[in-house]
Amino acid sequence: MVMEALVCRKLGDPTVPLSDATPISVSRSHPVPELTSPTAVRIRVRATSLNYANYLQILGKYQEKPPLPFIPGSDYSGVVDSVGDRVSRFKVGDKVCSFASLGSFAEFIVAEEKDLLLVPDGCDLVAAGALPVAFGTSHVALVHRAQLKPGQVLLVLGAAGGVGLSAVQIGKVCGAVVIAVARGEPKVRFLQSMGVDHVVDLGKGNVIESVKHFLKARGLKGVDVLYDPVGGKLTKESMKLLNWGAQILVIGFASGEVPVIPANIALVKFMDSIGVATTYINPMFLKTLSCNCSPGYRRA
Repeated sequence: MVMEALVCRKLGDPTVPLSDATPISVSRSHPVPELTSPTAVRIRVRATSLNYANYLQILGKYQEKPPLPFIPGSDYSGVVDSVGDRVSRFKVGDKVCSFASLGSFAEFIVAEEKDLLLVPDGCDLVAAGALPVAFGTSHVALVHRAQLKPGQVLLVLGAAGGVGLSAVQIGKVCGAVVIAVARGEPKVRFLQSMGVDHVVDLGKGNVIESVKHFLKARGLKGVDVLYDPVGGKLTKESMKLLNWGAQILVIGFASGEVPVIPANIALVKFMDSIGVATTYINPMFLKTLSCNCSPGYRRA
């Protein structure tokens, strides 16, 4: 059996126009993966999301560097196509989603039973295709690591991106006061429509002054949790907004610049810097996340 798959045959920029220099190409005769163990499940992929990590992997700039050629792709959803002899939780036809280090940009993928999650009722497969990485990362960061509490102030940088949008929603579900930073009027309006308490347009005015004005108007002392998938200059500037005992959640560096967090500020503000990677997204966290999804949450 063969399938369609997006294959990375050499490292390079996948955004360049199709040419001999293009590192990725569509194969229409790639072998369909076989079950690798008695507890393995093969899934026909119906939806998969594009994450910044996938882009970095094709560039050859990601922490994990798979041997060439490889099929990129991480989180996905689909329908169970085949199961191993010892699989007990799933049957052919079940709708599932999961996270993989590679391989979701294809028609079929194989995963271990323990790594799969049934798609929650009311959640379509397209939405489920973004659940593991975007929502899984934010859920681990905010619920498990920061233990975000009602009334705390959450500042989300890059709030209109994949993980940013999930962080905004999880923050609201947790009862936090959510401040979002994004660029451009359409993104600002969209975030406002999601019930964000305060949205700052990065392209207009001063982010720090805007947030300070909002905090003062609401009688709030500062930001308790900084959710940062961006890095760069904005991270250091945002530290001026942190409350005593605040937490910085280091999610990624979409700006391309890894920020340096001054140790003296960490000392004076008694703050924690917490790294969050997709490595720590496991089925237990995803199950907890899916059980707590509200209808609006699922539509994201």
